[in-house]
Amino acid sequence: MRKLHLISAMYSTKGHGFEYVRNFCDNLKSEFNIILHLASDTEIDTPPNIKVNYTGVNYVKTDAKNFVKYGKFAPYFRAIMKQYVSYCYYKKIVKSGIIQKNDLVYIMDYDVIPLLTLIKKLNKKGVIKTFLWIHSAKFQSKDIIYSLYKSVFKYIFNNKILNNIQGIVVNGKYIKSEISKFLKIQDHKIHIIQYPSSIPFKKVSKPLARKELGLKQNDNVILFFGMLRKDKNIEFTIENVSKSNKEPKLIIAGSEASVTKEDIDKWITKHNMKNYMLDIDYISEEKMALYYSCSDLLILTYELESGSQSGPLSLAREFELPALVTNTGEIGKYVIDNNVGLTADVVGENSFVKKIDYFFNMSNDEQEGLKKSLITAKDKFSWKEAKKKYLILFDV
Repeated sequence: MRKLHLISAMYSTKGHGFEYVRNFCDNLKSEFNIILHLASDTEIDTPPNIKVNYTGVNYVKTDAKNFVKYGKFAPYFRAIMKQYVSYCYYKKIVKSGIIQKNDLVYIMDYDVIPLLTLIKKLNKKGVIKTFLWIHSAKFQSKDIIYSLYKSVFKYIFNNKILNNIQGIVVNGKYIKSEISKFLKIQDHKIHIIQYPSSIPFKKVSKPLARKELGLKQNDNVILFFGMLRKDKNIEFTIENVSKSNKEPKLIIAGSEASVTKEDIDKWITKHNMKNYMLDIDYISEEKMALYYSCSDLLILTYELESGSQSGPLSLAREFELPALVTNTGEIGKYVIDNNVGLTADVVGENSFVKKIDYFFNMSNDEQEGLKKSLITAKDKFSWKEAKKKYLILFDV
């Protein structure tokens, strides 16, 4: 079988990349001899029957929680550290000599400036089938430093990288449309593979999940799940849920990043929220399944600048959980096109509040319609379907 190298520094941080790479390996190991290159200096959990190259570089040191102490400068210090650690990681991969001329290379996450070095070195080795996953279509921002960073990325990508990339993977039609505006990629090189999501623990009955978590059976439960970051507009989530006439219980579950538990506590007090549950920590997949199973609605109030797909939103369809999301970017388009929930505006007066109340007043027929659409999306965007697309991408 042909060798396929997976380059994913973020795998070692056990975020959504961890889940995705694990599922990728499980579904494609019958077709390829997969080698997973890890940015770790200690042994970590890896997919069974997969060859692993430990580079000795520790990407965990770039975790957002390690930079919280720098306050508003935390994202910038973290960005610099990520560039440096990625450079070391890429250098060790190439130096290992494991990647050979006729191999396939799939870069599943990257840091921009060192990516150029990696691509150049792979090209020098004669590796002509290199593929890149572009997660985000966000190229413009109110943040001047972020915009500058993206300008550097556009220049490097268009002038130094693109000609050495065989194919680009994106997670939706919106992202494809946006990157086509900013990057000079030929249409045939862009492959849309929606973000399939799966964890070992499956959906349990809502009453059982609520009993396990100590929740009231008759509560209206809204879930916010994922890493706590400023761009996710978490104060806005708290404010709008607290205003709902249906008095829902808000579960906030996820680890600290640019938002801390102290921030959450402050916002809960500020907006006089009474009905809530906090689990500010790394969430195991077993507990993750309970949170998705116990909830009535997933909420994502991401800022208007958001230009990527969402791991928590993709996982929601596996648990047949409807979502209420910001009517913007890939997440808004995905929810509307597939009828898997509702959208609202972050700039409209009480738009999210009204949609929360509307959701909990929906008729049984309307709720059943959402459930049927979620089941359809679950099949349409499954790993079984993603595998077919990856085989086409890799020309197998």
